[in-house]
Amino acid sequence: MTSYGPFAERTPRGQDGWIDEAFRTAAEHLRLMLGSLDGEEKHTYIVWRGDDPTSIVGFGDQASDSFMQAAGSADAMTVEVRLPGPDGETHLYTVGRPDPADGATTLLPISDDRAVRVFSNEVFTADEAAVIFYTYYLTDSVSQPYVLRELDLSHELSEER
Repeated sequence: MTSYGPFAERTPRGQDGWIDEAFRTAAEHLRLMLGSLDGEEKHTYIVWRGDDPTSIVGFGDQASDSFMQAAGSADAMTVEVRLPGPDGETHLYTVGRPDPADGATTLLPISDDRAVRVFSNEVFTADEAAVIFYTYYLTDSVSQPYVLRELDLSHELSEER
């Protein structure tokens, strides 16, 4: 039986499919995808555990409510993750370094006309984000030293560019 998973992706060009290690390792593939974010035409990248890795189209349904996404450019991007919280519900978090936020914020593009504002300790390069994504790929979690800041979904999270 062929296996296509376990993780699916929506590429910066907007194509959905399985992460396939036939041509490069998952770590190399994740770095390549994150490195292709340009903040102009290619703004986002997302990965999730596919529902049925034995199906060539099983990536269409998520196996859980968890996912990891990045937005911005290869030089400056934000990483967000949706994970189950202690209450059993899923929550959306921005990933950051453990350094205290100094109050400075950066506006990162998420589409042609929208952007999200994050603290300086929550801005990553493609190389840094690739490590976070690969850890998520291996463990379905974000490991230390990174910290999570829960996003308040009752408020608009983006603003006009």
